[in-house]
Amino acid sequence: MWKTIFALLFLILLGAAASVLASSVYLPKADLIKGSGPEVYILENGVKYWIPDPETFEHFNFKWENIKTYSALQIAGYPQGSDWGKSDDHPEGSLLKGSGPEVYLIELGKRRWVPSPQIFEGSGFGWKYILQVDDDDLDDYDLGDNLTLTEPNRYPETTITNGPEQGETVESETVEFRYSGTNPLGDINDLDFETYLLGHDDNWDNQRSDYTQDYNVEDLTGGSYTFCVRAKNEQGYYDPTPASRSFQVGVSPYYQKVKIRKISVKQANFMDDYIILRNYQDETINLTGWTVQTKLASFDIPKAIRKYDGSSSGNVDIELNEGDDLVISAGPSPIGVDFLTNKCTGYLDQGRYNPSLDNKCPRPDSSEYSHLIDYCKDFIDDLDTCELPDYSNNTDVGGNSQCTAFLNEKLNYKYCYSQYKNDPDFLDDEWRVFLTRVSSDAFSNVRDTLILYDENGLKVDEYEYSY
Repeated sequence: MWKTIFALLFLILLGAAASVLASSVYLPKADLIKGSGPEVYILENGVKYWIPDPETFEHFNFKWENIKTYSALQIAGYPQGSDWGKSDDHPEGSLLKGSGPEVYLIELGKRRWVPSPQIFEGSGFGWKYILQVDDDDLDDYDLGDNLTLTEPNRYPETTITNGPEQGETVESETVEFRYSGTNPLGDINDLDFETYLLGHDDNWDNQRSDYTQDYNVEDLTGGSYTFCVRAKNEQGYYDPTPASRSFQVGVSPYYQKVKIRKISVKQANFMDDYIILRNYQDETINLTGWTVQTKLASFDIPKAIRKYDGSSSGNVDIELNEGDDLVISAGPSPIGVDFLTNKCTGYLDQGRYNPSLDNKCPRPDSSEYSHLIDYCKDFIDDLDTCELPDYSNNTDVGGNSQCTAFLNEKLNYKYCYSQYKNDPDFLDDEWRVFLTRVSSDAFSNVRDTLILYDENGLKVDEYEYSY
């Protein structure tokens, strides 16, 4: 008798579904959602699964009118599972009805009968979400306990207890989250946890009973991420609304690929201070537009001359290959330009650079000056590599016009450049740029933290020192 009355009530209520405030009811553990695009997803226990085609949609007797439109931000905020297929069961939380009047809630792979309209509505269910299925499909589910009006809560809840705050920008080497949960069906120690970092992970990562998850920022590019965590109890119930927290990674994709390798910031004359950056990665990295921040100053890395020919033109971006250095000097450039060193730049040094430029200038072959008088040849042989000849105190050399002509013409940067500029090994692995500080120090002589930022203002490296 009761089943007949209940069946009639169901039919009446289904026929009057239009009069129900559908917007105020919901499918608590599953839903159909879409964004502005055509993609439709199953939302199950806080995870979205793409329904790849209309055939799969209709295979489950989903209803197009039940699809809810979310913003792109909301859609992106849900972790994405594998595509939904025809071989999958109906999602957790589905309401199914066969040829009979009985309506069932699918829970943990079982069908639980909803014995009355009062229990149906008291559970917050919406009539329009009932899916008509074949009896054979319905019988595939084992029968579970009947649903009751005073249904006890079975679902755990998850809480993030520590980690970056919502919207925080993280610049540390690691990002660590701690989390916990409540378990209505047992002890908290019986909970397992799954984590998902949106923008990084492909699937949920089972942490078992671990209450901590951390990420190395070297594995994260700069940008936005959302950390999600959900608890699951021994009975198999997931938290249907995973705890989540969004944060920004303020570190560069080049984080610690380029490092502040050395500092020398306590020179007697502050204009002699310098720092050295090095590329430790097996890739070419463009540093022009990057910024070095100190307590006293902030300066951008400029362009520089790749092949210095004696003029101030030809600036290009500073690109470091693996193992290349960029020396940033506090004072002005002795030659007025920033440049890439080469096999001849030792002639430019002459004690004017700190640190000194490498002295590896090609020496003239002895055959080039074999025609000169002996004391001139001895003078040339005694010169250090890259040394500019100074014969002001040598009257013999100074008085021999043929000797001085050779010295003045061929032992200098201009001649060296003209002779060797096309050699494959002409260019060196060290750039020199100058801050042109003449009235104030760029670096503290006591303690400071130097921070290197890329062109987007994201941290690349940090160097702390104290004296």
